[in-house]
Amino acid sequence: MDLGLAAKRSIVTGGSRGIGYAIARALATEGADVVIAARTAADLDIAAKTLSEETGRRIVPVPTDTSDQASVDALVARAV
Repeated sequence: MDLGLAAKRSIVTGGSRGIGYAIARALATEGADVVIAARTAADLDIAAKTLSEETGRRIVPVPTDTSDQASVDALVARAV
């Protein structure tokens, strides 16, 4: 399926595992570069490396606390 995501960027919170990880994988498989966010840097690094190797896309891990506005603002700035 072609969702027209080639050369697009996306942000996925909870991207280090579970549904967030699956969403990040699906977006990357469709050609998007993906910024994954979660609280634990080590988990994000592992997920980013694995997803990048599986899909060949740029996966950027950004530790983020979504309950903190400054942290969310930093996430968005990094994605841009």
